[in-house]
Amino acid sequence: MISPPQSMFFGAVLLIALSMTPSEALAQQAGDDSPSRLSDQPIPLVDEDQIRPNPPLIQIGPGLLTTGELGSGFTLPTGAVWRPSLWIYGSFRSGVNSVDPAPGGGRILELANRLDLFANLQLSGTERILIGMQPLQEEGRFSRYVWHPTSDEGWTTESSTKLTTFFFEGEIGEIFPRLDPTDHLPLDIGFSVGRWGIDLQDGMLVNDKMDAVGLTKFFPVAGTSTTRFTLFYGWAELHRDDNVLTEETKLYGISTEADTLQHTIEADLVYIRSPESEGGNGIYAGLGSQQRIKAFGRVFNSTVRLMNSHALDQSNAQVSDGTLLFAETSTSPFGTRDNAYLTAFIGFGEFSSAARGPTKGGPLGKAGLLFAAPGLGRFKPALGNRADNSVGGAIGYQWMLEGDLRQLVVEAGGRAPLEGEGTSSIAAGLRYQQKISDNMMAQVDGYSRRNEGDDWGQGLRAEIVVKF
Repeated sequence: MISPPQSMFFGAVLLIALSMTPSEALAQQAGDDSPSRLSDQPIPLVDEDQIRPNPPLIQIGPGLLTTGELGSGFTLPTGAVWRPSLWIYGSFRSGVNSVDPAPGGGRILELANRLDLFANLQLSGTERILIGMQPLQEEGRFSRYVWHPTSDEGWTTESSTKLTTFFFEGEIGEIFPRLDPTDHLPLDIGFSVGRWGIDLQDGMLVNDKMDAVGLTKFFPVAGTSTTRFTLFYGWAELHRDDNVLTEETKLYGISTEADTLQHTIEADLVYIRSPESEGGNGIYAGLGSQQRIKAFGRVFNSTVRLMNSHALDQSNAQVSDGTLLFAETSTSPFGTRDNAYLTAFIGFGEFSSAARGPTKGGPLGKAGLLFAAPGLGRFKPALGNRADNSVGGAIGYQWMLEGDLRQLVVEAGGRAPLEGEGTSSIAAGLRYQQKISDNMMAQVDGYSRRNEGDDWGQGLRAEIVVKF
């Protein structure tokens, strides 16, 4: 008999497999009767008096959301024109987490806090310097007040003055326009250098901030509208698959993305060079395809990803051999702005990401609310987010309510081991979000979970998010 998680997986794979086959229905969408066709009637501009910008906490120079004439700025010896402006912004999250029983047994009841601060020095449309820090946490540990377990009761302060983001990015052709006044040379090469985030295969293959340099170039390739190639090298501040910071590990990678008529295709290859004390060497690869398909009278957004990891030395918590196949699809039911979605995954062996930040959990965070790490406190996802030798997925529905001022997501999911070892789990969860003001939002998450052979467990969290 096929278990519920397995049936969800095979149903999703069957549905998304349709996306890889061109159909006459897709070709007909270019006709006059296509629901995606732009109207011939002009849409009037919004009156400027109706625009209500929500500016950053501090802005010096040209505003982020202001309108009007551009200032003259100043010209560099290279010929580039810069109009500097400084924007300081961020977000504050404070939430109560309750998990019973918590992973490993017992109960967790705590108040956790998180502060993200950024200073953006915008120099031009393509050049900027971004600095960021997280002063209320240290390597995934948050400042918190604990009620349970009683052994940890009281305030625990986690603080850090380390810059979690610090990079300069730009484009060579825009910085040195006098090198090519007729714009004929291939100098449109984007770059970033410093401490910044690398995200590959929607965060499943790599999802970490590190000291790195990257170069990006777009090339014309037959059969595509545009194709991007990115080379990058990370030399410090890397976290391995176990979310632990390393000191000597290096990352080398190439990332490509191509837009075709029906698909956006991503292909990535990463090599990790690391001493045995930090896990050893590994090689990682990922292939993904995103597309819109028409089936059963509806238009579906779908994504399929296939990823592999291989330990060049011994397998361990930092790197191991495994393959992960992930699929998701979503659609807006007729006559609504809601979102119905289905996700599925199957993991062979012990797939490991090349790099994962301290609050990112495992690679399955995109599989749904029941798998996602909230990034605040010790609240763990109901179904976990590791993909070792397992199959599972989730089905959910998102209601957009009261002019998008509030939304409700309800989700059910499960997972089961591929072999005899391990336990099956099922869970149901929800998320409710409510806008309080232009800068503030309230959010409530909850789930009920049952592991095979155990009683039901619950998790509940409520938080306030302030953006400034």
